[in-house]
Amino acid sequence: MPDGADGGYRALVGELAALVRLAHTALSGVTAVLTDPADDGDGIPAAEKALAELLVRIEEDAAATPGGPAGVVVGVHVGCEVEALEQLARRLLEAAWARQEREPLDDRLRAPLHGIANAALDLVARSADALESGAAEGVADVLAELPEIGRRQRLLYELLLREPGTDPVDGTDLVLLSCCYQQCADRAGAIARHAVLFSHTGLP
Repeated sequence: MPDGADGGYRALVGELAALVRLAHTALSGVTAVLTDPADDGDGIPAAEKALAELLVRIEEDAAATPGGPAGVVVGVHVGCEVEALEQLARRLLEAAWARQEREPLDDRLRAPLHGIANAALDLVARSADALESGAAEGVADVLAELPEIGRRQRLLYELLLREPGTDPVDGTDLVLLSCCYQQCADRAGAIARHAVLFSHTGLP
């Protein structure tokens, strides 16, 4: 690949990683509100600010020229995953606003949700690192952790089934929220897989 295209590709990958980190910032803010009853709600404006910036940058990047053929492939694939993360963050934000009108989730049920959320957010952050570095071991680490999300989700569902007195709205919220975080983890895995798409050619 010519030097100019190579530089354009590297710049594109850096920008995509920055977008993933913005999505992580938004997800972290809303997660604090959803999983920590002591949170005073500061996470919501932080999430809204990150999402607003993310949306603007997604639109700007869509109009930019990719870094050669490799940039087209990686840009489209990772761009789709970033857009999906943005939509998931908005869905979680809507849930956070709705939960403000209700009592906090029971500690026994909130704890496993917190675990799922933290594990998913960790994978999103690590997928950005893997994208930027292109290191195969970083990608492998992200992919190896994906089953852990499913294990944590199963434990939450088993707990819900053992708690027949759980408020139906709370139970529904827990399942929907856990699904959102599971999808965030899946998106992180897809981003990581595309991080080494051209590693055999020495790029990025």
